[in-house]
Amino acid sequence: MILGRRFRSGPWLVALALVLAVGGGRAVVAGGLNVLAAHSAVSPEMLRKFEHESGIAVSLTETGEHGDVVARLAEVSSGFDIAFLPDHHVAELIDRGLLERILADRLPGFWNVEDPWRSRSFDPRNEYTIPHQWGTTAFAVDTSLHRGDIDTLRLLFDPPPDIADRIAIKDDSDMVRLALLYLGEPRCATDSARLEKAAQVLARLLATARLVAPDHVVEALISPGIVLGVAWNGDALHAREIRPELAYAYPREGNLVWTDVAAVPRNPPNRANALKFLAFLLKPENAALESNFNGYANMIRGSEAHMLPQVLGSPELVAPWPAKVGFFVSCGGVVQHLHDQTWDRAKLRASAKAMPRGHGVR
Repeated sequence: MILGRRFRSGPWLVALALVLAVGGGRAVVAGGLNVLAAHSAVSPEMLRKFEHESGIAVSLTETGEHGDVVARLAEVSSGFDIAFLPDHHVAELIDRGLLERILADRLPGFWNVEDPWRSRSFDPRNEYTIPHQWGTTAFAVDTSLHRGDIDTLRLLFDPPPDIADRIAIKDDSDMVRLALLYLGEPRCATDSARLEKAAQVLARLLATARLVAPDHVVEALISPGIVLGVAWNGDALHAREIRPELAYAYPREGNLVWTDVAAVPRNPPNRANALKFLAFLLKPENAALESNFNGYANMIRGSEAHMLPQVLGSPELVAPWPAKVGFFVSCGGVVQHLHDQTWDRAKLRASAKAMPRGHGVR
């Protein structure tokens, strides 16, 4: 039985399983598979297929964002068998002994992984993770309300009158890297002067923009009061299905590419089942179910044959000419931490400026 909340509608599979209630309202399937993922990161249809083919009951726990996933793994015994997480956290989790060494390159189907996505800097020997999906971060624009060029970060950070005060930005430190690109700085910058410049730009933007939680971006994009919204490309795709006037931008100043991985947390309750699930994910038809659900590309060779045409050929997934998507080495955990701090600092400044006179921090 797949337990947890879903973003998109559809029936739940009913299965017999021994389910034990644990702290925090989560359910653990004894002898099953306990999965931890960010909101809407995993296809319920894919999980039901795994249950049907393996006979293993699945418990899915979803969090509001990827940072919550990483925080849950820091517990002495997380109780999870599988976690989907951003690549920039992997090296730190390995160093802290929070991921299980699974020798991923020995899993059936591992060599279905396309060449660029194996032996990456955070897991050079393919010992701990398999790639899950990749996507981009930019913004979508209602082209019926703004008819000019959209492929520039100036539209976000120095908007024209038809966009100003009608912007939604994602509450995520991706905003710091977008600001760095806008300023002509390296996206993985760590020195204080560059990060301070980014914080100043972001504080000005935050003074007028609507701040949106990562799991509510689609809702913001389809809101008639929003003309431009920062989004991951998969969210932009789903929003365009509802609001066809939206177009996804590929800024000339640069773009952000992110990747997620699947890993086994330390001391999983059901290690053998976790390995079966990872091998299941490496099959092209199952990787395609993930892409069809959330609109992101996967890294499994042959999956294209199983993907929906409207996903496979979408402009959010396939950059239209002459736009280019650059693939970079992950910035890493140290950089991410500094960017998280910078983003928090920018939000605090914006909040302080917006505070009515006579009020302050005590």
